[in-house]
Amino acid sequence: MALLCLCLAPLLSACGTFLSHDGPRADAPRIYSGVRLDVAAWQHDDAYIERYKLQRPGYPLADLPLSFALDSLLLPLCIYRSIYQWLAVPPGGW
Repeated sequence: MALLCLCLAPLLSACGTFLSHDGPRADAPRIYSGVRLDVAAWQHDDAYIERYKLQRPGYPLADLPLSFALDSLLLPLCIYRSIYQWLAVPPGGW
């Protein structure tokens, strides 16, 4: 049982949140971005993933609940960062 938990632990890491918060594009959405990335990967929405140059998560359905939980914890920071980006970053990016 312990071996099974150890093997499944990397799958349950909320990696959609980590992959999307440090994405290469400054104009990528930040609020619930891990959930958005997991849903886009689950629905095979390659346009969304390529538009923001994000990496596709390996197991989006398994990652979705944990990305939702982590995105909820990071929501105040994401709102602050989105408002700052909207006010301070020029339309073309840095």
